[in-house]
Amino acid sequence: MEVYRCMNHPERPAVAQCTRCGKPVCDECDNPETGRCRYRCGEMNPAPGMPGRSKNIWVTVIVSILAILGGLALLLLAICGTILFSY
Repeated sequence: MEVYRCMNHPERPAVAQCTRCGKPVCDECDNPETGRCRYRCGEMNPAPGMPGRSKNIWVTVIVSILAILGGLALLLLAICGTILFSY
């Protein structure tokens, strides 16, 4: 039977699997509170009290406007194509 090894400590057997990345981890690397590996996936969440990454509202607004304009342009092309090819 194959024994899985920790992704950070190949000399140690794995006792759990990270719920985010799915890699095997040993006792030291396993965080039983979150079910994630401590050194990779555990770092992806900001620490309590630390500000998270803020989104730039202007980029969101511009992308939304461009998506709406693109949809309207496709609708206009469909209407014009229907009118042209209906005769």
